Amino acid sequence: MNCKITNDGFDIFESVKTSAVRAGIKRKGEDLALIYFEKEATFAAVFTTNKVKAHCVIYDEELLKTQQNIRAVLINSGNANACNINGAQAIQDVTKALSTVLNIKQNEIFIAQTGIIGEEFPTKKVTNALAKLKNNLGKNSQNLARAILTTDKIPKIISIECEYAGVIFHIGAVAKGAGMIHPNMATMLSFIVTDLKITQNILKVALKEAVDKSFNRISVDGDMSTNDTVFIASLNEVGDLINEENEFYRYFVDKLTECCVYLAKEIVKDAEGATKFCEVLVFGADKDEDAQKVARSIANSLLVKTAIFGKDPNWGRIIAAVGYSGANIDVEKLEIKIGDFLVYSWGRPQEFDKIALLEYMRQNDSIKIYINLNIGASNFNLYFSDLTYEYIKINAQYHT
Repeated sequence: MNCKITNDGFDIFESVKTSAVRAGIKRKGEDLALIYFEKEATFAAVFTTNKVKAHCVIYDEELLKTQQNIRAVLINSGNANACNINGAQAIQDVTKALSTVLNIKQNEIFIAQTGIIGEEFPTKKVTNALAKLKNNLGKNSQNLARAILTTDKIPKIISIECEYAGVIFHIGAVAKGAGMIHPNMATMLSFIVTDLKITQNILKVALKEAVDKSFNRISVDGDMSTNDTVFIASLNEVGDLINEENEFYRYFVDKLTECCVYLAKEIVKDAEGATKFCEVLVFGADKDEDAQKVARSIANSLLVKTAIFGKDPNWGRIIAAVGYSGANIDVEKLEIKIGDFLVYSWGRPQEFDKIALLEYMRQNDSIKIYINLNIGASNFNLYFSDLTYEYIKINAQYHT
């Protein structure tokens, strides 16, 4: 039951074609991408919890209520198509034009967008590029992964081949994201395809579990986007129809989660201006909600994040974040470790090698913080980045 992991993305599927072109939405580079399914694919998705939603999210949420199958996913970067005056009409115009180009139904098109909020959507630029987008269809997952980037430095892409009970199946995925990253999704898009036979309802359940354990456990800057979308499609080519009760389903969800966790970590590693990849692990909470509160309080603390950037083992900032998290805690039972160094335990600071801890923070690109509340059995982990001068520079200049 071992899996072969590659970075081929959707290229592992014969019936999936991808394409990327420059439409002129961004100042430079490719900015329009297409995932095309040669036959109907079952799909599901989860979206941002922001009450201010981009027009693509509103469109896709309605599409999901009435459609089980999809033929194409159109993605653009450079314009979020959010809070503008022509966004809803732009989606109707673009999806209608693409349906004609691909000879498919308009309601078989899923659309995702990322970029600057509030600007008029350049409909004509997109529709003019659709024919070229179709002509470029092939095995182009790497190009697609680059075309959907905004402030990202690197594409995020993975594919796996697994075998369970004699059935060989695949999962391919790409993602983008580097800033506006916050739990319960982030300024991120992710697209996932599997060839297993699975119903839309089961896909929804599986995707939600995988996202809760991955993309909902990352934070860069505490800001939540208007466009966040994670999309999954099943080609229904392999195996018997799996259901939520059998062991095959559990194995599939585990592998789907592994893919999502990999992409989530890649997003944090590529965070705007980041120099450190960090993980906070909370143990011994009274309930799951409290474990999450503590982890998110630490990961979103500007003082904790800047201390890590400065390679400063200032555990006082960590314990303060635990205290104001709103979780049930007993400070007399609390334990805090940075890496392997126990810095606070059972109501008092601990003796530790300060020079060695300083070197740990200086020499390692990956920093771990362990919190044991010692009052229950609930645990939670969250991935986050440090906060740097470069983050400020990138976002100060992003629009202008």
